[in-house]
Amino acid sequence: MRTVARYALYAASIVIATHSAANAATITLFTDETAFDAAVVEILIDDFESFVPKDVSLPVLVSNGITYTPFAGAPFPNVGVASPGYTNFGAGVGTTTTSILTTSGDEDFLASIGATFAVGFDVYLNGFGPASATFFNGADVLGVINFPSDADDQRFAGILSDVPVTSFRWTSTLGAELNTGIDNVTFGRPETTEVPEPATLMLLGSGLAAAARRRYRGQSVRS
Repeated sequence: MRTVARYALYAASIVIATHSAANAATITLFTDETAFDAAVVEILIDDFESFVPKDVSLPVLVSNGITYTPFAGAPFPNVGVASPGYTNFGAGVGTTTTSILTTSGDEDFLASIGATFAVGFDVYLNGFGPASATFFNGADVLGVINFPSDADDQRFAGILSDVPVTSFRWTSTLGAELNTGIDNVTFGRPETTEVPEPATLMLLGSGLAAAARRRYRGQSVRS
């Protein structure tokens, strides 16, 4: 379930260009969900509410077509969905009211999402050090959002790219002492103006060609 309040970290969005195998992609990174909503036609993919089992550490987790692979955790690398009602997140988060993807131990996991041009999600911070969301096209890094070390509340991370985003990685600090996590994973596509249908373009082209012929014939008669 989404909540209304959101916090912008610095700018609403950051436009960058990357000159890698991603073919000099144009990237917009978002820390303000309102700006992301305005730029993207969204589809909520996973809020983890229907995932079972909850409150269980898993070596890998697959939910709604997304595979979450952990790189950290205790006593083994793990990832899991925490039920609502936990108080072991940042002070600014308070008691959780939704299901949150997290880890028993330090949080560091990769979400393999297939391919989408926009993805965003809520993040839950602990204020114990840096946290980051890194977005990939294959092995190429498209962009990184770094959250302040002292942030201990709920925020947002998102990306809009003109090349596919195939995965993202969530990494935080001292999650074994106080949890971090993500929720409300959303895919989307850019908000664009309506493109004419091919038949409409053909009719338009035919009309312009006919107008040009009439103009040419008129010039010939007068000459």
